[in-house]
Amino acid sequence: MPSWHIKHSPNTITAPEKEQLAKSITRLYVSHGLPAFYVQVHFIENIPGTSFVGGEPHPNFASLTIYHIARAFKTDEAKRGFMAAIDEILNPLFEPKGMEWEYFIAESSRDLWKMNGLVPPQPGSEGEKKWAELNKAVKL
Repeated sequence: MPSWHIKHSPNTITAPEKEQLAKSITRLYVSHGLPAFYVQVHFIENIPGTSFVGGEPHPNFASLTIYHIARAFKTDEAKRGFMAAIDEILNPLFEPKGMEWEYFIAESSRDLWKMNGLVPPQPGSEGEKKWAELNKAVKL
């Protein structure tokens, strides 16, 4: 599971932009072999007066927390390449709006993850291919 939590200032990301962003993020992970349904993207629009940067309200800011459990980076080169791919998705949306943003990726052990009470199949396994084909978690 990659799970993205995008907290942003009010009225900075439109509904169509959110949908396009979610699709772009999903395509990124699918291109790395993950089933599409593993990918979660959550948008949390901050209520005015509830988000501060440096102790001050920030009207044009996004903070992204990205959790990785389904896969872990094996090399520093893989980390840099993936972060560059994230930048290719975010920069064209945020830069023209004059937004400021930050993100970080947290990795967790696969053995602390279940979907619908099931332990996900190993990466690249026949079980994972079946889940990808069905686009959902099923008993194997």
